[in-house]
Amino acid sequence: MGLSLVGCEDRVMLVWLTDWQIAEDHIFVESGGVVDWTVYPADTAWVTRLFGDRLAVEWQYDTYGGGVVQASRRVHGRVAAIQSVRCHQMRSAEGIVPVRGTAGLHEVEDTSASWVSKAGPPRSPSQSSDTKNSGWRSYSSIFDEGDQEARYGYIVTVEQASGNTRSPGA
Repeated sequence: MGLSLVGCEDRVMLVWLTDWQIAEDHIFVESGGVVDWTVYPADTAWVTRLFGDRLAVEWQYDTYGGGVVQASRRVHGRVAAIQSVRCHQMRSAEGIVPVRGTAGLHEVEDTSASWVSKAGPPRSPSQSSDTKNSGWRSYSSIFDEGDQEARYGYIVTVEQASGNTRSPGA
């Protein structure tokens, strides 16, 4: 699975993007594009839950990250790669959760799959459907069966421009 990069090395940084935030805000990131983000420490417990010890990610782009006092860092650079993170789910006492350590990476060109449905636009309540899985949905949808694979986010590889520094006081 090509998971040789760990966190931040010299000028290459792995950044976690959460699927629901990308979907909610229609954040479009594309391979070869340029980003200028403030990133925050990644939720390492969550990344470990998804990947086990196969991948470490130190930073995440979090649209709500500035709402709390925490370390941050500016990153400006070219998007070298985007990988969709998909994981098998299961039912548990917590609800539908990822199966620990089973996340896989799938190369994608951009993040638009988080809000663009292959099934077409959302169905109006007056339209009936024979299949419960048509229309728009997310991994937290009420239609989830639990024992299927779902997208949880993206790992973006950013080749940093020179001069990236930590924020003051971080």
